[in-house]
Amino acid sequence: MAKSKRSKESSSSIISIFLYFFVFMTFVGLTNIYLFHRFYKDSDYVHANGLDPTNIRGSGSNLSLENSENSVLSSDAVEKVINSGFRASNIHAVAGLNCEDHGGPSNDIAKEMIFWNDIKSDADYKSPFYDEEKYITFEPDSGGFNNIRMAYETILVLAHATGRTLVLPPEKKMYLLGKGPKEHKKEFGFNDFFHLDAISMEHEGMNIITMEEFLKRKGLTGQLKHLVTGEVMKPPGNQVDWNGKSLGTLWEYLRKVGKYPDHWSPGTCVAAIPASPDPKHVEELRQMHQEILNGQHGGVPNPENDFIDAPVEVDAPAVERLREIMASRKEICIYDSELQNEQLLHFKVDHSVKARMLTHFYSFIFFQDWKQDLWSKRFVRDHIRYVDDIVCAAARIVNAVRERARKNSPENVKGEYDSFHVRRGDFQYKGTRVEAQVLYQESKEHLKEGGTLYIATDERDKSFFDPLKNHYDVTFLDDYMDLIEGVNANYYGMLDQLVAYKGKVFYGTYRSTLSGYINRMRGYYSTKEKLPGYELGTLPSYYFVPQDKKYAMTKYSAVKLPLFMQEFPVSWRDIDKGTEELHQ
Repeated sequence: MAKSKRSKESSSSIISIFLYFFVFMTFVGLTNIYLFHRFYKDSDYVHANGLDPTNIRGSGSNLSLENSENSVLSSDAVEKVINSGFRASNIHAVAGLNCEDHGGPSNDIAKEMIFWNDIKSDADYKSPFYDEEKYITFEPDSGGFNNIRMAYETILVLAHATGRTLVLPPEKKMYLLGKGPKEHKKEFGFNDFFHLDAISMEHEGMNIITMEEFLKRKGLTGQLKHLVTGEVMKPPGNQVDWNGKSLGTLWEYLRKVGKYPDHWSPGTCVAAIPASPDPKHVEELRQMHQEILNGQHGGVPNPENDFIDAPVEVDAPAVERLREIMASRKEICIYDSELQNEQLLHFKVDHSVKARMLTHFYSFIFFQDWKQDLWSKRFVRDHIRYVDDIVCAAARIVNAVRERARKNSPENVKGEYDSFHVRRGDFQYKGTRVEAQVLYQESKEHLKEGGTLYIATDERDKSFFDPLKNHYDVTFLDDYMDLIEGVNANYYGMLDQLVAYKGKVFYGTYRSTLSGYINRMRGYYSTKEKLPGYELGTLPSYYFVPQDKKYAMTKYSAVKLPLFMQEFPVSWRDIDKGTEELHQ
């Protein structure tokens, strides 16, 4: 009897343990689902509650998710969510576009704005140099927003290429972004324009933190030292929150504790990333560069004549791809073992030593491994795109312009329209500032008389365009203010870009980086939809002046100096090749 009783008690204990285990696992599972949907898929909730997913730190029971008030949510379940796909999920927040929570339009209408792709395997790729305890800091460009965007893209690609954690600059006022009523935000960080939270979560090889977090983690703990004296240097005044403050003192500090890669000037050198940390790859890069200078492999090319409608294949040998990107530059700047060993790289803006990233990332950074090169181009296309608030607002305008075009010409059932970008204002290149009659004369051969024409412009006096109204149904962003009520006025330039990008024929302002980005988005979309000319990356895009650049976008050409003056097809042509081979 005693034995039978003990057996029953044992069975009862086992059942109890099983029930407790079942309840516990059910709780964990439900918590996983809740956290995944609450903190990952619902990006609006994340931002509304001040949560910063870039500050997911620690592991196991010490994992935490910190918000902007420095309050912390900690849970074992957060790590389970991450391990089950939180960072490299099969559901990518940036991959789609849902405008239902952003004032419309319907997703069926908004989908034409999508030029990006969702390539899930790309999220798992890590640089062969990956080390999250090494960092990159940078000073934003001092020019307008699109110059700032270009420099940011370049630094972001360098951060991933070198496997370093990217430290975002503090929020600050940006040149020409101070418009709107007092309730509109006027001090910006990159998270205000791009999906940095999703980028950091979706990509195993990309870590992004704030300057405040970096200074707490490395500065206050005495881990940053003067490069020359070796003396420990803490942040000026032990200050870590620099948002909205004068940043001169902070930049001086970072220039002392962070290594600036000497001579890394986009106008004079090509930044070369070796295929791996193995020193042999550094030597291979040096050797192939010297061979080109010595006249081998065709010698130093003339980008004005070479490669016209004859691109080097994207998976060609490294020496051929290097030759195409040189753009008359004779120097190569290699990410060698010395730079690889630096804890902190700091990219400054200093005109006295030509330290400025006024360049397209793809025209400056060369990858020895062609698969990594194409990955970086896809990464920028698929993830460095404007936040949904901006894209959805633009989609509403595009839809309205198409409705206007149909009403203007009933046979135009698709609502096609053409677009201009006319840069005037403070633009320093006065040769591009021409009268409206010149704009008409230079563009009329490609536009339909009487058709709808959307003009993106910083010209405040719209009567300037009256000569064009005699030939076209002219419309501006100003005509659609009712559709963007509540949208920050500092986003208007981005809205202009997105609406102009959808024009059937586009005319832009040469040397304008705003016009340039319109063309890059057009290139992405053309490739995605396989529109006429996509094989070479050519576009139905033109420039008003100068005459020798008018048809620059209608033919394939290699990058050329000055690098910022236009975009080049190498950034969008055939960049989806090799996705299956990336991890081999």
